[in-house]
Amino acid sequence: MKKLFVCFFIFFLVIHPIFLGTVSAQTLGDLKNELQQKQNEFNQNKTNQALTEQEIRNVNASITATQNQISQTYVDIDNLAKEIENLNVQITEKEQEVKDIISFVQISNGESAYLEYMFGAKDFTDFIYRIAISEQLTVYNEKLIDEYNEMIEENKRKQVEIEKKRVILGDKQQELQKKKDQLGEQLNTIASTSISLEDEIEQAKEVIALYEAKGCKNNEDISTCGKSLLPPGTAFYRPLESGYVTSEWGTRYYLGRTFHEGIDMGAREGTTVYAIGNGMVASIMRQYKCGGNMVIVHHNINNVTYTSVYAHLLSIAVSEGQTVTRNTIIGYSGGLSTQSYDQCSGGAHLHLTVARGLYGTDYTSWSLLNYTYSINPRDVINFPAGTYNSWSDRVTAY
Repeated sequence: MKKLFVCFFIFFLVIHPIFLGTVSAQTLGDLKNELQQKQNEFNQNKTNQALTEQEIRNVNASITATQNQISQTYVDIDNLAKEIENLNVQITEKEQEVKDIISFVQISNGESAYLEYMFGAKDFTDFIYRIAISEQLTVYNEKLIDEYNEMIEENKRKQVEIEKKRVILGDKQQELQKKKDQLGEQLNTIASTSISLEDEIEQAKEVIALYEAKGCKNNEDISTCGKSLLPPGTAFYRPLESGYVTSEWGTRYYLGRTFHEGIDMGAREGTTVYAIGNGMVASIMRQYKCGGNMVIVHHNINNVTYTSVYAHLLSIAVSEGQTVTRNTIIGYSGGLSTQSYDQCSGGAHLHLTVARGLYGTDYTSWSLLNYTYSINPRDVINFPAGTYNSWSDRVTAY
């Protein structure tokens, strides 16, 4: 029975090899077809990304509007405070004026003062005149008291209004913080480099076109053809003559919990950046909002293919399809002057990603490059242990 089961199992594996997870070789033509399908899907639904650039612009515009409203609220509160201060001065003056009138009436013995004044007239015309004056004085006194009371009520209203403004200000500040938090949550999947899905498709097409121009045929296995076009190498080297690691590969906290798909190296703006090893420039990207100027190089090191990405460059010194060695200058590191278009650069530094396989041929997803295929550059390049420990050449082992 046991022998029968073993025979059946072997027969099953022979007849159904697909269950072993065997992957057939992918040709350049297969990759073109996949890219076309991806393009069609993208055209049908451009909102399949977690966060579009338009969404980011909308959130930023909303935050700016809220900040403007908060600024205006501060102005309103300041104006109200000045109005209350002036009103308090007027109330004090009015209060004194009312006190003076009341004092005069009391000193004049109240109503008898008015009577003595009116009956002291020399003639009837003067009597009528004095009655009118007395009435005006009485009306004025009552008016002063009414104005005084109105000022007090107005002061109370303005105090209530300023308190409402403060409440509104607090609400708007909470709203602003909430929007910032939401933006941070949306951006937490964006690491040091990022391109849109549309650009991702175009980059993959350019890489395919490059390998096609180099002689790869539609029916050729990509892994075989691609590797044969790359100059072989035996090792990787540090991309800077001198520098130090400032941020490691892996999980880190920045704009929320995220994954850093490479390592950052401290370098002054304009520092020379070298290729980490023999290879071919597969793609060049200029002024991307997250990564700035970037160079992608394909490598064949000890018969294993890799992709290296150099990001946040000030300028680029190579061209697509160019063969490079470890002494080839890729470009120059960026800094403050590149931050106008590179939103993911916090200052002068070089970002280096190293990934397994060839981006654009073995896989066409930028996310796969970052999160699935990227490896810790320390696994293949010798850097001093820890951060901020400097080196002074590209080859000394630590």
